[in-house]
Amino acid sequence: MKPNRFLIAVCLTLLCTAAVGQTDLYNRYASRTDIRVASVTNFTLDTGITADVTLLEAIDESGWQWLCQEFHLAVPTQEQQQQMDEGWDVAMFTQRNRHDPTQPAPVVNEQIDQSQSCYVGVSYLAHTLYIFCCTTDRQSDVVVNYLIEKMRRSIRKSSE
Repeated sequence: MKPNRFLIAVCLTLLCTAAVGQTDLYNRYASRTDIRVASVTNFTLDTGITADVTLLEAIDESGWQWLCQEFHLAVPTQEQQQQMDEGWDVAMFTQRNRHDPTQPAPVVNEQIDQSQSCYVGVSYLAHTLYIFCCTTDRQSDVVVNYLIEKMRRSIRKSSE
């Protein structure tokens, strides 16, 4: 199994969060004892492409339930739950409000306001949320491609 560069970097970040720049999101959730929080400013997504990312990982089931309620996450279907019971991940992502990712992405003139939105990726198996804040269309494209590929991998694994 080939290690995922992003997940390795996030794990390393968990070990040195004191040295990493803190974002508003980090500060919002850092005091909780039922979740781990890590924040990386200018995380490298691709050659020359960076974005700010905050990771929220539930430590226990109560932390996961709180994250699901806080972020209004969809309840997995019975089939998805069975896949997770077999060790396969169920992943999804959505656009949300950059200043409060628990809220929907702001809409202006019937379109999502990209400058005021962020992407929230969810790993149901790992009980983890990844919040990506992008400032350019290129950053957004790379993040969306990453999250779509993560979903595709989980779908391919579950169909094997």
